Amino acid sequence: MHQLPGIDSANLSLAQTEVQKAGGPPGRRAVSDDEAKEIMESALKRIRPSADRLCQEMNTGVCQWRFGFSSNGSLNASSGPNGQISINRGIIEYAANEEEVAMVIAHEIAHQASNHMATAQRNQAVGAVIGAILLGVLVGVATSRSSHGASSTRAATQTGGDIGGAVGRISYSKEQEREADYLAAVILYRAEVDLDKARGFLVTMARASGRKESGMLDTHPAGPERLAAWDKAVQEIRASKGSLPKRA
Repeated sequence: MHQLPGIDSANLSLAQTEVQKAGGPPGRRAVSDDEAKEIMESALKRIRPSADRLCQEMNTGVCQWRFGFSSNGSLNASSGPNGQISINRGIIEYAANEEEVAMVIAHEIAHQASNHMATAQRNQAVGAVIGAILLGVLVGVATSRSSHGASSTRAATQTGGDIGGAVGRISYSKEQEREADYLAAVILYRAEVDLDKARGFLVTMARASGRKESGMLDTHPAGPERLAAWDKAVQEIRASKGSLPKRA
């Protein structure tokens, strides 16, 4: 939706060095479900007003959100249809402070505000159709003189649809993640949450994943890329005093 600042090799190199110096896999602290819920609710309370205003200002996606807590210990959060947002206990266990938890929640809100779920579903449907047609035609031509040509074509069409849908599902997803990070930073800035403290969670996730570069089929940018993009976004947001970036 928006024009996002680019990152150059210098920004990326600095981020890679920072992640490397931070060490291996991050540690986690033990918290009960009740403690995790309390931290999540406190973080949400801090950013909810600015998130509501940003979503209304964008006037694009879903602005009525339903928050859920999962006792799952994995380092993950997710957004689903109809404004559903789920935060795993693992997020709170790995977070060093409430600001980091607020960043994760704001990121998922940004997905909803940008209507990324609907875009992903549309990309998957289009990819499935294109994949089915292309592979079906190729196999149909190749087996046109075979007695098994029809069945081969049907199987190829199904396979092509599955492959095309998978590729379509991840199309633009890395850009959507970068956009969600940017908008999360806007939400935090407007809520007067310390962006430097929130940034620490990106370092934690980079350490946890161990990926240094993004591959073509990755759904998320690699940790150092997200960190470098966050720094550029924060620089731009502070200069504009929390304005939204220009529409793409």
